[in-house]
Amino acid sequence: MKKIIFSFLLAILSLGAFAQDEEVLTGKNGTPILPQEGDIAIGADALPYLNYIGNMFNNSSNNTLDLGSHNLYFRYYLDKNSAVKFNLSINNNTTNNNYYVRDDAAYTLDPTSQAKVEDRQTYSNNAVNLLVGYMKTRGYGRLRGFYGGQVGYGFRREMYEYQYGNNITAANQSPTNHWEFGSNRTIYRDNGISQNIGLGGFIGAEYFFAPKICIGGEVSLMYNYYWGSQSDYKTEAWDGQGVSESEIQSQPGNTSSSLVTSRPATYAGLYLMFHF
Repeated sequence: MKKIIFSFLLAILSLGAFAQDEEVLTGKNGTPILPQEGDIAIGADALPYLNYIGNMFNNSSNNTLDLGSHNLYFRYYLDKNSAVKFNLSINNNTTNNNYYVRDDAAYTLDPTSQAKVEDRQTYSNNAVNLLVGYMKTRGYGRLRGFYGGQVGYGFRREMYEYQYGNNITAANQSPTNHWEFGSNRTIYRDNGISQNIGLGGFIGAEYFFAPKICIGGEVSLMYNYYWGSQSDYKTEAWDGQGVSESEIQSQPGNTSSSLVTSRPATYAGLYLMFHF
């Protein structure tokens, strides 16, 4: 008798699971609203676009689309309730700052000269952060919650390079420059490479306001370990016979660790995601 009851309950559970798997939430035209097995999703931070659209309706006179630095979101759905997810943030930029300074050669010939030359500082920042995780989803209708675990890796390097309009010569061993480095002026400064690895979990929620399109938010708890390489800089100066260069180690690499909660999205933890 116990075997019959057990078999009957198992059959009911199997049928319930089968019926649940077969049930697909669809829109008016029959298009599935929620992601299905094999779907790929891409997304980006949402709040800049929401602010821009909202200001359009408010007739704001100072309405700009402030994109700043963004995260990109990718998913591959193993089935309708689980997926592999990737969060990618890239921030690579180069900035050239130019400054006018006195032309020393012209000033030597004529102290009233207003001739100028340019000094330039080139700042470069290269940063990449990647999170890879496994997520499970559940919910009712268009509202879905999700949770899971993830690992992360981050990389950053920051450098400054300097170019000068006035050359170092035997007659002008400390030429005029914008930064006043003196007789030893900096050619470049490398703040070193900073890296980190992380391990943790995340939770979040999404609402599918249109078929395969959702807005969502996510919060994570991550343990991160950071380490950095040494930083150094190079100078040039007159050594009595010509211009010589010296490379100086300024700081050894540091290490640190942290346990933090964070939002992967740059703006208020909100993102838009499209599924295909």
